[in-house]
Amino acid sequence: MDPSNQTSLIDGEAGEYLVLARKYRPRDFSTLIGQDALVRTLRNAFETGRLAHAFLLSGVRGVGKTTTARIVARALNCREDGRTSPAADPCGTCPSCLAISEDRSVDVIEMDAASHTGVDNMREIMDGMKYVPVSSRYKIYIIDEVHMLSKAAFNALLKTLEEPPAHVKFIFATTEADRVPITVRSRCQRFDLRRISAEQLATYFRGLTDKEGVTISDDALHLIAQAADGSARDGLSLLDQAIALGGGAIEVEAVRDMLGLSDYGRLVELFEAIARGQTEQVLTLFDALYNDGADPAAVVRSIAEFAHELTRLHVTRGEARLTSGEGHRDAMLALARSLSMAQLSRFWQAALSGLREVQSAFQPSMAAEMVLLRLCYLSQMPDPGQLVEQMRAGGAAAETPPASPEPPPPAPASAPDNGPRVALAPSGAPVSASPPPPAPTPPVPPAPSAPQPETATEAPAVSATESGPPDWADIPPPDAPDAPDAPGGPTAATALPTGADALTDDGDIAPTPDPGPQTLPGGFEGLVSLIGEQASALLGAQLAEDVHLVRFEPPRLDLRLTSRAPRDLPRQVQDAVLRLTGERLTVAISDEEGQLPLAEARRLARQAELDEATRHPTVQAALQAFPSAKVQDVRYKPNAIPQEE
Repeated sequence: MDPSNQTSLIDGEAGEYLVLARKYRPRDFSTLIGQDALVRTLRNAFETGRLAHAFLLSGVRGVGKTTTARIVARALNCREDGRTSPAADPCGTCPSCLAISEDRSVDVIEMDAASHTGVDNMREIMDGMKYVPVSSRYKIYIIDEVHMLSKAAFNALLKTLEEPPAHVKFIFATTEADRVPITVRSRCQRFDLRRISAEQLATYFRGLTDKEGVTISDDALHLIAQAADGSARDGLSLLDQAIALGGGAIEVEAVRDMLGLSDYGRLVELFEAIARGQTEQVLTLFDALYNDGADPAAVVRSIAEFAHELTRLHVTRGEARLTSGEGHRDAMLALARSLSMAQLSRFWQAALSGLREVQSAFQPSMAAEMVLLRLCYLSQMPDPGQLVEQMRAGGAAAETPPASPEPPPPAPASAPDNGPRVALAPSGAPVSASPPPPAPTPPVPPAPSAPQPETATEAPAVSATESGPPDWADIPPPDAPDAPDAPGGPTAATALPTGADALTDDGDIAPTPDPGPQTLPGGFEGLVSLIGEQASALLGAQLAEDVHLVRFEPPRLDLRLTSRAPRDLPRQVQDAVLRLTGERLTVAISDEEGQLPLAEARRLARQAELDEATRHPTVQAALQAFPSAKVQDVRYKPNAIPQEE
């Protein structure tokens, strides 16, 4: 950028200081950073003469909306060497360009919609549009924060915006394009300005500091660019502040102090202690950070950002660029290799939710300590990969629970607990309660000629280890067929995905292949389930709710329809069965009473089950202890079978 162009921006005495955001404001498209798509589109529009009469520029604060509007205004009105048409590259030296740069052009009217929201302001604009420009090619209206206009003001502008005079151009800028009425947006050519990447901002800031003669480290520049969050203006303001703080030589420690961030070396040490579950060390390190002036919320936020950095290193195998700088890459690489994706995800989620707790807590330091301690215990929780591995091993690695002073008597092997587990819900909140098993009966020794196969009736206990749990990809696929089910029901190990449902390299369950044509079920309930799961959930629900089964003798089905059932339901059922099984089913409408609808029969059976559970003596005792409780659900243990009376 030509330094001579900067002198025209100085108001008052020569040499008055301008902040970097004003001093280095882009004057043409070549100096506008991070908006390549917008620049390319506008350049082509100028070169081909296809210029819209209204532009809508949207984007977050500080990405160049107003700057772009002024560049477009200069390009539209530039008269270098007697030029008679707009140019994509304004000269910056002609009277029109200088007047726009110095905010003294009578033909470029820039207004803030936040302070000019009414319909009277729009009438003033429309009254002024009748007059041709004084000294420029176009009369240009730049309206910033246009979404702040009132509804009446937008309505007053609509007709003029659709068909403005040939000498008038509109340029709107907004941070909330969705609040601009669609009738206005449809009359404008819209451009969405993107956030500027941290890498682009760091490169841009490096060029500016070289011009200013300021020495600043790369890590400090990247820290400022990251804190700018995609906004060039925010970043330049922070850079101005850092230059004033550093006095010409800026180091990353000074920038961290300025931004209120924690010392990165101690942050690495803190995260390592969290990952190892060293609660005392974590509290000591947090106390040191807090006593040095670190904000508790900033510490928790830094932990979340650190987890994000480690995740990037983990998934890119150490190739990701660190937004916080390269000074601690080796330590972070070692830490990323020692943690699994499951742990890193838990750290991120817990820190993110903990940050909200700290920000709303009456004592933020206490809340931050509790969040850090929670992270310590989360670091020792096994991930799903470890659970799967231990369940495959049959619980061999399970930790033995400590012996209680008075252990309960062991349950006899021949008397399994077949009683239901009843969930009680006092005052609307579910409470689980399980009745004790029935009185034990003398065990019956098994016959010598019929040995009992070993079964795993309970999921193995899982113990937390200090070594990092394996990734999903590290778990070997099952190499043996499923074991036969035990007499009491399926074991915990048989619930694992095997065969066609084996785990993929990414830890997901592989899709089950298409089973092919289905077999026509012999019972009506099976037919309803098949149609609901494989053909149409709506049709399955209608069969369950809105029909009475009269007779089902394949290949014939007789039904009585309720008033809610669609008249073409028989045809829908025939088509679904033919598509699923390849067999033709004849569906006839009958006048016979038939059975209750399936859904109604299920509800009655469910209610009978709840009533029976409510009459159980143990449940009665629980209901007497909790008068406001009620039986909410009945669940049977895995190996339990409801007792037949």
